[in-house]
Amino acid sequence: MTSAPADVAASVGPLRGARRAAIAPGSSGSGSSGARSTAAGGAGLRELLFDFSSAPASLVANRALLRRTDTKFLVPERLLGPLLSSLKGDYLLLGEGGPSAYQTLYLDTPDLQSFHDHRRGRRLRDKVRVRDYLEHAVSFLEVKSRRSELLTVKRRRERPRGAEELGEGERAFLAASCRMPTADLRPAARVDYHRATLVAARDTERVTVDVDLAVGRHDARERLAGIAIVEVKQPAFSVSTPAMRALRRLGLRWLSVSKYCTAVALTRDVPCHRFLPALRKIEGMRT
Repeated sequence: MTSAPADVAASVGPLRGARRAAIAPGSSGSGSSGARSTAAGGAGLRELLFDFSSAPASLVANRALLRRTDTKFLVPERLLGPLLSSLKGDYLLLGEGGPSAYQTLYLDTPDLQSFHDHRRGRRLRDKVRVRDYLEHAVSFLEVKSRRSELLTVKRRRERPRGAEELGEGERAFLAASCRMPTADLRPAARVDYHRATLVAARDTERVTVDVDLAVGRHDARERLAGIAIVEVKQPAFSVSTPAMRALRRLGLRWLSVSKYCTAVALTRDVPCHRFLPALRKIEGMRT
């Protein structure tokens, strides 16, 4: 069986309107703007990671962090250069050759229980997804469970790539791992991006950088050009690590942002007051 990377955890009418860039599933957009986004996204990130040393397997295994705190930042791509430059020497690169392509299909109930649990701020909530790690030709069924304001637990099970239906074993895994009615789960949103993962040389910490984000569903996709999502994963929240200090020096502040909830909010007519700060910030940063 193929080994996966260790990484494997109001109205917004104006936000949905003027600057929407709907694209077809799997598309990278069209015209010159798409080319600029690609160069600034995955290709640009690859260049910025060139001087990072690769993390040894023993270090990666010690930084799996399936039980952790997640702290997210919306970062203009133009700031990735100074951010990553300041992390050299303190972090090593997971894998070789730069960012990897991820495709994630989120599953939810017909009434979007997972989305609304998040929107309502429920402390105990679950998120179910099928994630394809394209370069590694492997796919996982994953459950991310929020157990407190800070603690997230991720469980996963490898599955055949391209399988359209959940098998009996997968349904049993979901029934044991999350609180949602598993028989009702169906595709709700898709998120594609390129990700680079850094592991701390001394601290128990991982930092992921996601670019080339496209979110939505099969008939409506939004390209978040010019935006990176940086996520700091720690066993317990700390502001004193090199990554957290570097983000603070650049004037960046963490905020609640969910790729799944962003995909739903941008492509469906749903209430989303809780996500307005992140949605407004996304709208202001898009290029």
